[in-house]
Amino acid sequence: MMTKTQRDEFASRAERAYAERWKAVLEPDHFGELIAVEPDSGDYVLGKDLWEIESERERKFGSKLVHIFRVGGGAAVRIGGAVRHARLSG
Repeated sequence: MMTKTQRDEFASRAERAYAERWKAVLEPDHFGELIAVEPDSGDYVLGKDLWEIESERERKFGSKLVHIFRVGGGAAVRIGGAVRHARLSG
């Protein structure tokens, strides 16, 4: 099991790979979709929901760990409240 520090570093590596390699390519057409990034390779899979992303993740990465978040930023899962996707300039 990873410590909080290890989890944070893992997530940072995945988010850095996304920002450097995929952000500009994916955000115009996939904003708000789920993305699973494997930080060692920087490869990713996309999905509309957790079931789809898990199926694609398993097919592509097997048992490797991935970091899941939304294209354009945001948590993979939201609990309660209303959600509205908006692009932030900048």
